[in-house]
Amino acid sequence: MKFFNALLTLCIIIILVASCAKNQDSGSASAAAAGSFIGRIQYQDNSLEVDRDNRLIRVLTESGDTYKVEFFTGIPNITSLRLNQENDTTWVSADTTGLKNVRIEGKRLTINYQANSQSWVVENAVRN
Repeated sequence: MKFFNALLTLCIIIILVASCAKNQDSGSASAAAAGSFIGRIQYQDNSLEVDRDNRLIRVLTESGDTYKVEFFTGIPNITSLRLNQENDTTWVSADTTGLKNVRIEGKRLTINYQANSQSWVVENAVRN
């Protein structure tokens, strides 16, 4: 009976260690792309033009490889943005038209995004 209890305890410990290690690895890429940045934001649409320096920009994971960019300055957010990981420190938008460019490279965020008569530009925002 003691042997059975020891074997059962060992199996439970192995399962717990394996499942914890798997959970840590699965979200690391998304977490690295998401974050807070400080930089200059330029936004323009049909009725509004904004140019603000030293502003907070947050990149948040919506689900999987889909992200949301929040600006907190009365500027509309960019939602449903797909980012592809190029290497350990670089994520690039999945847009093929060239109108929705978002790039996170190391500690830098660059945005040149145009959609529905709106334009967002962020050059070299720095990870906060």
